[in-house]
Amino acid sequence: MQEIDSQVSTLEPTDHAPEVEVMKATHRTDRLAKNLRERARIHLTIAVHMRRGVALLPFAVLAAAVFFLGAQVDPLSAAEDSNPPITGELRVSPNPHYFQDAQGVPLILNGSQTWNTFQDWGTGGSVQPIDFNAFVNFLLAHGHNFTLLWTLEMPKFCGFPSTPGPPPDFTVSPLPWQRTGPGNATDGGLKFDLTKFDPAFFDRLRARVKTLGQAGVYAGVYLFTGEFLNIYRCPSDGYPLTGANNINHVDDGYVKGKHGTAAVTMTAPNAITRAQDAYVEKVIDTLNDLPNVLWIVSEEAPPDSTWWNDHQIAHIRAYEAGKPHRHPIGYAALVQSWDVVIYDSDADWVAPAVAVSPASSCGTGEPPCKVNVNDSDHSYWEMWKQTARQNRNYAWENFLTGNQVLFMDPYVTYYPRQKRNLCIAPTRGICAAPDPRWDPFRVNLGYILRYARRVSLENLTANDRLSSTGFCLAQTPAAGAEYLIYAPAGGSFTVNLSAMSTDRSLSVEWFNPATGAVVAGKTVSAGSPSQEFTPPFTGDAVLYLVDTAGHAGTPGH
Repeated sequence: MQEIDSQVSTLEPTDHAPEVEVMKATHRTDRLAKNLRERARIHLTIAVHMRRGVALLPFAVLAAAVFFLGAQVDPLSAAEDSNPPITGELRVSPNPHYFQDAQGVPLILNGSQTWNTFQDWGTGGSVQPIDFNAFVNFLLAHGHNFTLLWTLEMPKFCGFPSTPGPPPDFTVSPLPWQRTGPGNATDGGLKFDLTKFDPAFFDRLRARVKTLGQAGVYAGVYLFTGEFLNIYRCPSDGYPLTGANNINHVDDGYVKGKHGTAAVTMTAPNAITRAQDAYVEKVIDTLNDLPNVLWIVSEEAPPDSTWWNDHQIAHIRAYEAGKPHRHPIGYAALVQSWDVVIYDSDADWVAPAVAVSPASSCGTGEPPCKVNVNDSDHSYWEMWKQTARQNRNYAWENFLTGNQVLFMDPYVTYYPRQKRNLCIAPTRGICAAPDPRWDPFRVNLGYILRYARRVSLENLTANDRLSSTGFCLAQTPAAGAEYLIYAPAGGSFTVNLSAMSTDRSLSVEWFNPATGAVVAGKTVSAGSPSQEFTPPFTGDAVLYLVDTAGHAGTPGH
């Protein structure tokens, strides 16, 4: 459905260096909205043809169709910004805010993630698969390099609050274990054998992680989903680790209610952790050789799951120590808990509950400082009620504080309650194409990633005192200084440029996050402790300043 976007990107301008002339903002917000609706219509048409078995139109015809419809392109989504090949696993860089790739180049991880890009979901007792290749093209079309693949352990979860009326139950497939019986589980299917893994689950997991890697996209692999055990259980959910649902006499003790978390709240190893550990090892065996993998234990587990989370972090690290490759391990915010818990853990990266991550994410664990990926799923709940500018503020403020952003993108899960996601042509709760309403936010994650690739990321630190806006990434040597500033409300502001002497100058580039327009300003002399700047447009603004002789950085960066 999204292939048209990645193909049309080859038609876009590719020269966006600071010294370019003014790039006219030919697509104002109203034209962008109209264009996104047209693109969504194209996506739906393609999806219908794909369902009918009709081959996709040749590229030339698709490109012509987009041109005929007057589709505008985003200035910062040019072909030159395609994701670089992933040749080795990530390591924490010397600048602990960021990972670095196999070539030692620091990078940020930005992108959309959603619930059902690994397992299929659907209402009414059956699943509605999505087109995974379309999702990969969707990520690339918006300039993203990171996503998450969720794993729900329940064949059914109950009361998902996606509709204004009675919340529906969703069926989920595939699952890690084979359903062999004898006897039926509470969801009506055969009972699980926890000693036998289902090849379909692990084959699909490997294939999808590999597909993402070939597109230059890193995959955070959720091993468990604690939130759904906490609020979406029901007596007919068929959860494999409840005694009524397996033939191995493993039992979490659940009987009824929306809450049943004993499988993640134990304080010592038991039969449940033995089954979970074997599953985790199977996942590691399946994916260890793939370089684009990051682990993350669970999504929003309950606050009394700290022993279990710590156990899995230690277990993953110990098991991968005997493997050819070792991948970063993540820890997501616990519900109704303080972020200090994840900062004090032994995870390599964290996804906190605070809306704007701090400039330092250090604690008592090992490593002491964490790479911080702020996931709106935990930190920016009900962002669909906010304005477009408030949502951009969330993303850019996190980046300018030295952190990264994941968008809990509803993508093609139909969520009409509070108009969260009015995606196109829903069937069994799953749509044929995404809601274009979210495209302006999606492309801003790509814009951020593009700036991260231009600056000397290894040398930048967040310094809220250098700009009156309070949001500034900078390096301030006597030669080669650079500053990236965000003004959440726009208007005039000041920047301290005293790091370099007055005989040096800085090039000036303005970026409008609302339109994607880049405007080259006149060079400015260094030396002032309070240099005033005024954006050439209204609304929030990004300002990039760099020594006209070039920024200080690693040779070849």
